[in-house]
Amino acid sequence: MNNTQLHIQANTFSLKRFPSNPFDKSLRAWDAADEYIIDHVADTINLIELAHIVIVNDSFGALTCAMAKLSPQANISVYTDSYMSMRAIAQNLKGSNLDKNNVTMHSSLMLSELAGKSVDLVLLKVPRTLSYLDYLLFTLSQTLGTASNTGQSPIVIGGAMVKLVTSSVMNIFNAHMGNTTTSLARKKARLIFAECAVKTDNGGNVAQTLSLNPHCIHEVQDKEIDLTLHNYPNVFCRDQVDIGARYMLKVLPSITRANQVVIDLGCGNGILGTSLLLQNAANAPKMIYIDESFMAIESAKVSLNNSTVDERLKARAEFLVGHCLDEFINHSEDSSGNLKGVDLILCNPPFHQQNTIIDDIAWQMFTDAKKALKVGGELRIVGNRHLDHRAKLKKLFGACEIIASDAKFVVLSAIKQRARA
Repeated sequence: MNNTQLHIQANTFSLKRFPSNPFDKSLRAWDAADEYIIDHVADTINLIELAHIVIVNDSFGALTCAMAKLSPQANISVYTDSYMSMRAIAQNLKGSNLDKNNVTMHSSLMLSELAGKSVDLVLLKVPRTLSYLDYLLFTLSQTLGTASNTGQSPIVIGGAMVKLVTSSVMNIFNAHMGNTTTSLARKKARLIFAECAVKTDNGGNVAQTLSLNPHCIHEVQDKEIDLTLHNYPNVFCRDQVDIGARYMLKVLPSITRANQVVIDLGCGNGILGTSLLLQNAANAPKMIYIDESFMAIESAKVSLNNSTVDERLKARAEFLVGHCLDEFINHSEDSSGNLKGVDLILCNPPFHQQNTIIDDIAWQMFTDAKKALKVGGELRIVGNRHLDHRAKLKKLFGACEIIASDAKFVVLSAIKQRARA
């Protein structure tokens, strides 16, 4: 069985996950919900007449590639919170020999820019995170009201595996959309049909509604931390302090020299990096926040800017959307390929991508960290004990120290050694 070839609607698409998973070749870049959406729209909608298709939360490009092939005349606007999804979509459009000129990709934070634009069809891969779904549907309903090529509200077709189509998901659809119905299940997937009907209490003023969006930033205050977290809808552990990060906060390193450079890798809302700045005011380093989620980066920005960190340090901070340290390394190397190197990298690595539990992203974070650190620089991570990150770090760095551990978490430190001659 070829897990990179999707055969559907008399077409074949070459689809690969991004990043590729060297540990599990059985993982595919699409699921039965993608197939169901593609088959349904191809069988029931005259795609060749559509002028503008909006695709939201496409994981690896199955929906985008299919629409680019089946509706080549349409402008296709893709909205996602994931930089890695953008990389996957670009990779798979190229791999399937499809024209990218009619496909534009945007952060889902930019969904409100659709206001006033003509849209004929919205395809939505239903996310697991309910607050993110709430944000997406609220914004779509407010921005797309009656904006379509036909003068009618555009149809929204959502898709997900049956286990994700819960009563909570349907309640969110019903709260923001009109005429919501569902399909029969097929291959453990289900479709949701709805209309972008504006539901507002301010007389239909879209700009005012969006500025008052109650579905955007959620503030988290915790007596054990010195800052208020400002979390956008798709940030991991949006409603409280992540327990892994909480454990790491107890053993953040002390900064003993001035002018150091620190990276908060996979920063989320920036709790580790900003807490380090607060705890090391005397020798506070330059902080670089990196995450593949656009909403995470915005959360880190807002959390830092609303903290008591010195204004000069806020101005020095950098924020980068990227995959692991790929973009940082590419932008930091000189013309000879030399990298100045950073002093410290903090990391609470993920162990999942989309709905799949995986380990390869953490491994790339570790290998990228070794490249980005200067000799003597430290990678300090927190992780679940059962993931055995210690063995990986010992293999990569030659040694790994346990800084703290309990029944659930372990904090590890690895120091970059000078290469042997």
